[in-house]
Amino acid sequence: MSASESVSTYARALYDLAAVSDAFDAVDEGLKAVVKAVRGNVDLREAFLDAGVPAEKKREIVRAIFGDAVVPEVVAIAGLMVERGLTDLLGQVSSEYERLLEEKRGVVVAEVTTAVPLSDALRARLVEKLAAATGRTVSLREHVDPAIVGGIVIKVAGRVLDGSVTTQLRELRQVLSTARQGGDA
Repeated sequence: MSASESVSTYARALYDLAAVSDAFDAVDEGLKAVVKAVRGNVDLREAFLDAGVPAEKKREIVRAIFGDAVVPEVVAIAGLMVERGLTDLLGQVSSEYERLLEEKRGVVVAEVTTAVPLSDALRARLVEKLAAATGRTVSLREHVDPAIVGGIVIKVAGRVLDGSVTTQLRELRQVLSTARQGGDA
């Protein structure tokens, strides 16, 4: 099974478990807490990745650390993933679970890339305009990439709206390189 298939499988399993107990938000919060703890603690991460530590011992560590802190669904899936050597995929599973949750709630995700961080006012206007255009609630995923020089790139509902200065300059360069040159003086 490929990494992307594993991510999808574990996220779907978590989603199905959350649906049974109607604990969608608790699972989301718990999974994010596990990911944050594993990323933030080098010793814990190394123990989970150490092939010399028996799989059952790893699962016991997950239960001991997270058993009382997060819902049982997260403990079970995180323990299974750690036991199977998939610790590095926890963050991706969390992102995929969040995507499934947003899909269930009718939220469309807009990936927004700008050269500088968005101001609160611009963020609010952007969400408002995208919600009006899509007819759905919009959740922004913001990325800052100075390489686009200026402007904005929006990926939403399968479409890409590229208003970056980099793209505009590339298109201008293309037009100028194919334009007829010379003429009568």
